[in-house]
Amino acid sequence: MIKSLLSENEKIVFLGIGNPLRGDDGVGCRFIRELKKKKFDRKRGIYLFNGEQLPENYLEPIVKVKPSKVFLVDAVDFGGNPGEIKLLREANPPPGFSTHTLSLSLLLEYFKKNQIGEIFIIGIQPKNIKWGDGLSKEVELTLNHLIDELLTV
Repeated sequence: MIKSLLSENEKIVFLGIGNPLRGDDGVGCRFIRELKKKKFDRKRGIYLFNGEQLPENYLEPIVKVKPSKVFLVDAVDFGGNPGEIKLLREANPPPGFSTHTLSLSLLLEYFKKNQIGEIFIIGIQPKNIKWGDGLSKEVELTLNHLIDELLTV
């Protein structure tokens, strides 16, 4: 899915978004932490940012990278089955397309204004976003699948 969108000699940013203390809402952050553990960010042209609940804190550092592609990784309640993935290429996600109070559309607007390349949202359907719970089994499986896919790049 994502692997086909990556090319050599490109600057690629992955921005994890979410609250790791609220169950599946932490999937974006966990995605970034796992890739860093596996030293995926050492691959040429890959930049990993763990935005957690304040992704806006990373807007300027991302703009300075001048990436050709940005992937926002987040738990997104789109009414799918837990662990299901939606990859959006659109510049404007549907209203409410996030589990956070800060709308993803504000991030996208900032990136467009600063002439960032293509922007993608990797939305993973959460099962549970209650306080104190870890990732559900379904979301954990999806996370592992995405990481395995990227590690073969």
